[in-house]
Amino acid sequence: MTPIKTIFLLVLLALVWNGLRAQTDDSAGDQPPCFEPRLRLDLADTIFASHVDVHIREIILDGNRLTRDRIIHRELLFQPGDSLPAQKFGRRLEAGRLNLMNTALFNFVETEVDHSGFPDLVVTYSFVERWNIWPVPVFELDEPNLNQWLEDPSFSKFNYGIRAVATNLTGRNERFQLQAKMGNVQSFNLLLYTPYINRDQTIGLGFRYGMNRTRERAYSTVNNERQFLRLDNGYVANEYFVAVHTNIRPKLYNNHRFALGYHYHQYSDTLLTLNPRFGPGGRNEFSFFSASYEFSRDRRDIVAYPLDGFFYKVGVERKGFGLLRDENMDVTSLEAEVQQYIGIAPRWYTAWSAKVKWSEGSTLSYFDQEGLGYLHSLVRGYENYIIDGHRYFVLKSNLKYELIPQQVIQLSFIPSEKFSLIHYALYANFFVDAGFLTDRLFSENNPLSNEWLGGAGFGIDLVTYYDNVLRTEFTMNRHGKGGIFFHMVAPI
Repeated sequence: MTPIKTIFLLVLLALVWNGLRAQTDDSAGDQPPCFEPRLRLDLADTIFASHVDVHIREIILDGNRLTRDRIIHRELLFQPGDSLPAQKFGRRLEAGRLNLMNTALFNFVETEVDHSGFPDLVVTYSFVERWNIWPVPVFELDEPNLNQWLEDPSFSKFNYGIRAVATNLTGRNERFQLQAKMGNVQSFNLLLYTPYINRDQTIGLGFRYGMNRTRERAYSTVNNERQFLRLDNGYVANEYFVAVHTNIRPKLYNNHRFALGYHYHQYSDTLLTLNPRFGPGGRNEFSFFSASYEFSRDRRDIVAYPLDGFFYKVGVERKGFGLLRDENMDVTSLEAEVQQYIGIAPRWYTAWSAKVKWSEGSTLSYFDQEGLGYLHSLVRGYENYIIDGHRYFVLKSNLKYELIPQQVIQLSFIPSEKFSLIHYALYANFFVDAGFLTDRLFSENNPLSNEWLGGAGFGIDLVTYYDNVLRTEFTMNRHGKGGIFFHMVAPI
């Protein structure tokens, strides 16, 4: 058994075992972060330590001008009329606040408890909702990551256009997105998603459509650098897809996602001449159906930049079912990921993650491989390389110190609190990453395939509102190459 397959099976078994050990979602909400809950409470410590039951007499929602009350109540771990032990109340109150923050509906969620009628309590949630309509210009980099572009900066590597995003229009946390781009990629994409289509708010439904045609396309990877074909008088690629998916979230922290899609691809003859193994079976035109299933369990405190909790997912995707005439696609992919975040001391945090992907099939080709060097599958220190393949494993670890705890400032010259209230925090982090990728198709031209990769370094993370993370890192990889790299997502 190969190393990647062994690692995948071990990670998969660990996730299944952890899932079997997990209790119901509501009881899991009683497990607090290992650091103290960030609550604004006037309750005496003796109340939390007592063994009496408290009674939730009323829940007041303040500031949710758009969001419907039932969407908010869906995320809470107690409801009006409930009774629960005082020791559990504080933890469930904070868990509900974090759940609401992770809906991406609010910039701020604060809690307050009126205990004057103890053991009857009145709980107030106060909100600052996010701005929900964004007609914004698109200026998008056509590279796997920012550092690839910095090696050879050129404005010809950017696509431009317009993106219209509207969320929570009816107060149900739905999402509508329409995007049109020009440049190397001419595309049109539409996304419609509503998280709840049933009374119990457990089932969501989404629809996606996209068309892309490009004048430039990577057709091969040599020396771990992508090779491009550009046609100024035509298009290298024409691609279309339509997909539907459903999310089933029976309680709070477990999610099941099912997706079905149809895909059509057509590429220039020149591209297939340069790389006969670009597409499945060496064909320049093909279509296929796809289906996927993914299970995830998410107990992170703040999804955009977690400091405590855990997350794991496992999924399978199938491309090709033999339903179309001359359908020449036979690829099955398995993917698993686990993340763990721990507060180890005041202002000190640690985190680690492991991710593994395994693809198999009779039509594996350059078209459907995406290995290491992209946004979310990266061994730090190799940002300037593309290490393509169908099977890989990545392990990341972080130790971070909170240089500036979360601060909130108000810009008085901005009238709307949706923008005038800004929060930010600054962290120093030290990290070590490792990874391994196997490639049996194109490894002879790519020296970083089929060998262990490693990198270590330190960096600074700025975290601010609307889920923005700005990272600057200095990294040295195990091949002796170092550099300063920039990222715009959380490292783990």
